Amino acid sequence: MNIIGNGNFFLLGLVIGVLGLIGAGINYPIYKKILNNSKNKYASDIMRLAKEISEE
Repeated sequence: MNIIGNGNFFLLGLVIGVLGLIGAGINYPIYKKILNNSKNKYASDIMRLAKEISEE
């Protein structure tokens, strides 16, 4: 690793990689929260429309 540069790029890559893993790990719970909020927001409309369709 010290052939090109002095090892700082390795450390920088390691830090960026760890930050990326943290970001990816946080992304899923945020996605689930937004999805659940959207489901709750539109659930009554979806049920009403489904009932209208089934009655036809």
